[in-house]
Amino acid sequence: MKKEILWSLAALLVLSGCSALSQKEVFDSMNQMTAKRGAGNLTWLKTPQEVDEAGMRVNTLLKEPLSEENAVRITLINNHSLQQTYERIGIAQSDLVQAGLVTNPLLGYSVGHGGGVSTTGVTVEIAFLDLLWIPLRKELGGLALEETKLSVGDEVLRTVRDAKKIYIDARVAQEAVRLNSEVLKSYEASVQLAMRQYSAGNLSKRDFLKIQDEYAHARLESIRLNRENAMAREALNKMMGVYAEQTEYQLDTKALSLSAALPKSDGLERLALANRLDIAAAMKAVEYAAKEAGYTENTRLLSEVTVEGGSEKSTDSARFNTIGLKIPIPIFDMGQARLSRTQAYYNQSVQRLYEIAVNVRSQTREAYAQTRYAYESADEYQSTIVKANQNIMEETQRYYNGMLDGIYELLSDQRRYSEAKIEAVRAIGEYQKTRADLEYVMGGDHNATK
Repeated sequence: MKKEILWSLAALLVLSGCSALSQKEVFDSMNQMTAKRGAGNLTWLKTPQEVDEAGMRVNTLLKEPLSEENAVRITLINNHSLQQTYERIGIAQSDLVQAGLVTNPLLGYSVGHGGGVSTTGVTVEIAFLDLLWIPLRKELGGLALEETKLSVGDEVLRTVRDAKKIYIDARVAQEAVRLNSEVLKSYEASVQLAMRQYSAGNLSKRDFLKIQDEYAHARLESIRLNRENAMAREALNKMMGVYAEQTEYQLDTKALSLSAALPKSDGLERLALANRLDIAAAMKAVEYAAKEAGYTENTRLLSEVTVEGGSEKSTDSARFNTIGLKIPIPIFDMGQARLSRTQAYYNQSVQRLYEIAVNVRSQTREAYAQTRYAYESADEYQSTIVKANQNIMEETQRYYNGMLDGIYELLSDQRRYSEAKIEAVRAIGEYQKTRADLEYVMGGDHNATK
């Protein structure tokens, strides 16, 4: 009997030793998937050494003027929210491994005494049908892991989109401060001139107070823009996960400009449905729910059948070997509630898939419209309004040189020109942010790897 028990235990160990994908293999697979969508070279920090190495890479990237590309790269390395999201892969992979393990056998030992005879007994109880359900459980675990991988990949692409938009906000805020300094200098020149003219009696008190009021409002605008600049940088700091001296980086000063022309609107919805990772994850969820409903249907009556073997020996040298079977009697609980629950979960998953698909179609149309109108607005500012104000300023300069206009008219037109450039920068930044939204809605920047 002891040999039979040992052989049974050995068989269980063999059956429970089925291999599964490691966490690294799953993560590398996701890395390849997101790399095709413009978000590669992901790093999952799991050891102190890896954290230190990542910190050195971040510090190296921050030594140079920070570009959008490097801001995204630092975010993918150092964003702690993203690192938390990666752990979902570890949890799902662990669940898959657990699904392939056989339930531990129960070893029992008993001692009895009566009528001058003592007995000892050993029993082993094994969940027999558990062996049959392992392949089904592993299939469910594999589907759950695949769904998690797709969901985490979608979160990576969301983070890339957000990092781009936050970087653009920081660049626009910095450029607005720089351009506004020209406006403020013009107001300062106006008020200084007005003070001299007022002191000499060549300017009325009313006109002098008006110029002072304009200067005060210009200073308030400068304070507001500096505040926006500080907040935009802090948002970027949080996104990249940097702190202390790391926040002293310099942003790239390359002029913001309109990027490549818009894609054609035809077929965008179809491409989005084919490429979006959240849709792929929702499809896996439906598949999981269907498999789970079938698994529950198959196991709802005989899910806890156990085989029990025992050996009992008494002091009179008599030995009794027994083997038995325990089967639950489905009188009260016939699994109807569990089955109903899995069917409801399946219906819920199907409806969620339809909801996501409808939303993706709407997001695609909306993102394209936003990008198109943002492009047209930015182009109007850049090609018409800025140039028109530049020409006006140049004409006023000629009038001033010919003594046909005064210094206040010239300073006023210079300010309008600088203000037009600020609005143009904001419009271009808004366009680039809508481009980032459109890239995500389409399932990632597929041109990034070309």
